[in-house]
Amino acid sequence: MGFKEDLEQICGKVDGSFAASLMGFDGIAIDTYERKPPEGLDLATLLVEYSGIISQVKQAADQLAMGKASEVSIRTEKMVAVARNLTPDYFVMLTLLPDGNVGRARYELRIAGPKLAAQL
Repeated sequence: MGFKEDLEQICGKVDGSFAASLMGFDGIAIDTYERKPPEGLDLATLLVEYSGIISQVKQAADQLAMGKASEVSIRTEKMVAVARNLTPDYFVMLTLLPDGNVGRARYELRIAGPKLAAQL
């Protein structure tokens, strides 16, 4: 099974999710699974912009000697993004509608993380 299938599986298990992406901290998507994103959402741009934010959180945690940041959530009026670090260079992000199941998203990313990391 490849990345796309793994990402599709994660999306399928989380109510309200509409995309899952395996990303590098450099903003380049390795693979993305997408289904019915909200009207007017440019997912590719969102992923690039959010990868920069997640990278900054990771760097701040390191600089402040707070330990490694393992998860970041961003909630807006139109969506929620949950990202989980996989390796020093890659993370996985699941995007959901605001009423999506964020707890389940966090769980599925935590469970899928080791498998995705092993494939990198």
